[in-house]
Amino acid sequence: MKGPSCQLSAVLFAGGYLLALGGCGKTAGPDTTDKQDGPEVAYFSPLSGESWKYKVQKEIPVELRLSEADAVLRPQRTDTAHLITFEQIRTCTGEREIEALGKTLTTIAISENGKVMGEELYQIGPEGILSWGWIPANVKDGEGHLLKEGVAIAIPDMQPGQSWEWLGKNPGNPFLFRVIERGMVTVPAGTFQATRIQITSEKISPHPVTGDDHVTYLKRSLWFAKEVGVIKEDIVYYGEQHVRVRQRSELVHWVVPPGEPPPKRVMVNTDGTAPDAPEAEEPSTP
Repeated sequence: MKGPSCQLSAVLFAGGYLLALGGCGKTAGPDTTDKQDGPEVAYFSPLSGESWKYKVQKEIPVELRLSEADAVLRPQRTDTAHLITFEQIRTCTGEREIEALGKTLTTIAISENGKVMGEELYQIGPEGILSWGWIPANVKDGEGHLLKEGVAIAIPDMQPGQSWEWLGKNPGNPFLFRVIERGMVTVPAGTFQATRIQITSEKISPHPVTGDDHVTYLKRSLWFAKEVGVIKEDIVYYGEQHVRVRQRSELVHWVVPPGEPPPKRVMVNTDGTAPDAPEAEEPSTP
């Protein structure tokens, strides 16, 4: 988990969102010893109809001009920044066969403040959770520009210290994925055992005013909780001298489809005890 909005994710995966969700069908909980038949899937795989609600906060320095999309969100202004807050809902809509890729991928629909933004596509398996890109809502089926190769954004049994690269369209500016840490993380939806992955890259491009080459950097952290998915995200874009954009997302509400109880022991109270399982609710419709 751009808005996680479109401009932010576009830098990372050619216009695709990246709050890293997998294919439909549950795996065993992180603290159980039960195993399903066949290869173990990477981290988690949501059910069709499962949904996640996030509170997203974006901070843009006052010296930067707001985009039309950001201005519509009525940002608050401080002495140093424009502050924008909005709601994002992500819903697993099942699977779709992508003829151009010869693959069946899981689709995740995204809406922001009730407006449908589009769908992101993922593949899940023994090699990890792979992102195949993003199809905006205003693009017809078959006309979306997906990636030629899936990008691993989470791998099975991730451990702090592990790392991998994706070269993207420009081999000179690779994206580096690093597993930073694992521990208890509290967000509005609860307290979870989570693993943090950090994604970093740098890009050399002409300055919009001077035309001289300048370097911009991306630092993105994703906190994954097994069986739940991304519970927290922090994105920072900065230049050689200062931060340009900062965006934070936190999971506010997580809903599994009716009749499907939440996996056991994926969430704990702050004192370390397991909470009572919430009743299943109907997922919100983007």
